[in-house]
Amino acid sequence: MIKMMYRGGAANLQLLAEEIQETPELRQHCTVEVTHREAQSDSLHHGQLADIAISVAAGVATNALYDAIRALIDRARDRGSVESVDSTGHEGSE
Repeated sequence: MIKMMYRGGAANLQLLAEEIQETPELRQHCTVEVTHREAQSDSLHHGQLADIAISVAAGVATNALYDAIRALIDRARDRGSVESVDSTGHEGSE
């Protein structure tokens, strides 16, 4: 399973998750989970932060599928801060 993780504003990442679920090709092969993070009291960041994990089923990761996900992530970056946290090529393999 390919897993991509990003961190950013909760509202922006929730919208990204909805965009992925609204795209038939992505909805068929991807699962998306948004996890809200606790705000740090010493942070100057005023918005709620979240992490998003996008998982693609093994064996279906094609360039077109990956390109579609990247395009949606780029669009989310245009709306606000989205940074890569951790991406793993094959979760669970050694």
